[in-house]
Amino acid sequence: MEEQQIIEIWDTFRDYIPEKSRETAASQFVEYLVSQDVEIATLESVLGYDPNVDAAIELVIKEHNDGYDDDEDDEELDEGIEDEDY
Repeated sequence: MEEQQIIEIWDTFRDYIPEKSRETAASQFVEYLVSQDVEIATLESVLGYDPNVDAAIELVIKEHNDGYDDDEDDEELDEGIEDEDY
């Protein structure tokens, strides 16, 4: 899915979502996009369009980066174990 499609979909529904529910709806929308394998770079390109969607995307990016850091730490631990003599 491309940036323009994401914006068009959100625009289609945004006005029908009560203001107090838009943050939750945006979070669910972004989670759906992630579940459909939309790339992080594509989500980043949508930043700046809508504050509710921005907040949801920023959370996904943070979670992605935190998970990536954890994977690196695990690899470093595994490498350290392999180097030791038992």
